[in-house]
Amino acid sequence: MFNRILVPLDGSTLAERAIPHAELFARIFHSNIVLLQVLDPAFSQADPNACDPLKWQICKTEAEIYLQGITDQIHKNLGEKSLISKDKGKNRVEYCIREGRIAENIVDFAHSENIDLIVISTHGAGGFSRWNINSITQKVVSMIYLPVLIVRSYDQPQKNEPITQYNRIMLPIDGSRRAEWAMSIGAELAKREISTRDLSNNTVKQPRILLLTVIRPPEFPVPEPIPLEISQLSDQLVKVSYEVVNKYLSELKERLPVESETRIVESSSIASAIHDQAEMENIDLVVFCAHGYSGQFNYPYGSVTRNYLEHGSKCVLIVQDTPLSQVKPSLAQIAAEKSGRR
Repeated sequence: MFNRILVPLDGSTLAERAIPHAELFARIFHSNIVLLQVLDPAFSQADPNACDPLKWQICKTEAEIYLQGITDQIHKNLGEKSLISKDKGKNRVEYCIREGRIAENIVDFAHSENIDLIVISTHGAGGFSRWNINSITQKVVSMIYLPVLIVRSYDQPQKNEPITQYNRIMLPIDGSRRAEWAMSIGAELAKREISTRDLSNNTVKQPRILLLTVIRPPEFPVPEPIPLEISQLSDQLVKVSYEVVNKYLSELKERLPVESETRIVESSSIASAIHDQAEMENIDLVVFCAHGYSGQFNYPYGSVTRNYLEHGSKCVLIVQDTPLSQVKPSLAQIAAEKSGRR
């Protein structure tokens, strides 16, 4: 499912917060991990147009030493020995250094190296800001058109942090086949994680799936106060919807291979309800399909998925359902290619 996992790094501890999540996926799916650091003169030199060759070589050497150290540590964490070999097929963990624009290189690398999942932190060397996601991550996830796991990095790592686990996985379900597709991946993730844990340790909790559906009351283009007959009709529609959805979720729950539960919430804002439930239910991971029942392939993500991607507080795995072959280049991409910049 996820044979090759890409982890972009920039030398910061904030970016490294993605590593334990990549290791967890590697254990569960027996994946290979690829570390990538892109060196951009615009970020490492005061004047990128007058780059000192010696300083640039030192920068590359430092990156090489840094990535080799991270590679050795991941091998150790995965219980494997690090191999010194140029044959990528012999290494479960490998690294690569590229030069140029950071976001563009990450996207191009992922597509050229047959990456199945990118695990990326919301913040990196630029530190914290008022934005939920830094500009590099924002650019990458908007153009990658691959499954992506976004790790929320809102604080510096501490010593003796608990091992990354997904005890609670929430799956927003909107009745579409796309949502069910993401559900199957979330369930597989939960099922396989159980098998990787030490079940003799009674303090370890079994991961549980939460199937969540938000029912939005119908909107009527009538001035307030809303007539009684329309209000009653709305209440009746919500009631019937609840009954249908409850039966549907119960059937989905029976198909899941792990312990699970269902939740139906009525709210005028689907996005807000998902945010609230993720906090109330102490969720560790939210799994979305890139688009829901009303999604369009014109955009990389549907409105609800995009909202949680940009404003959520929990780690989120987004399963991309748009084939790269169907993605139409934007006017900005066309202009960039014509000007010789990618």
